Amino acid sequence: MTRYNYSFGKQLLMVLIALMLAAQSPAQPPHGEQRSARQADDRLEAIEARRIAYITSRLSLTREESRLFWPVYAEYNQRIEELSAAFRARREELPEVELMSEQEAGVFVEAELSRFEEAAALRREYTAKMAEIISTRQIAMLFEAERAFNRMLFREAQRRQRHGGRGGDF
Repeated sequence: MTRYNYSFGKQLLMVLIALMLAAQSPAQPPHGEQRSARQADDRLEAIEARRIAYITSRLSLTREESRLFWPVYAEYNQRIEELSAAFRARREELPEVELMSEQEAGVFVEAELSRFEEAAALRREYTAKMAEIISTRQIAMLFEAERAFNRMLFREAQRRQRHGGRGGDF
């Protein structure tokens, strides 16, 4: 179970890094915050469209499976994002780890452990829901597809950073 939590956390971290790198330095400088926000939204939508196509293909989802699967998967991802946002909000209330008191460090450690436990419980809950729609083999393939897609995004973000933002568009 510890390995699962570590892998999930690592996977989530990779996605967040990829998204942050993707949101940095577009090819043309944005004109105002509104354009920048629109570009970031467009990038996120493009990434999500690629994720859907990638996972649908890797799982060989039928039209009917896709119709039933994607709302459940989207709900799962929304719940995970809410969990992460709550953790970030709690984390912002604390000083940097190096500056924490023993009590603050205890709060941080407990919040981190709780986040992993809650994420694992959500994963288990939504895996059961998905098992009503797709096969166990497809669920296993989903786990691998998620990791592969996130690795691909991470590599693309690294290429973009090395090439000054010109490493391909999301």
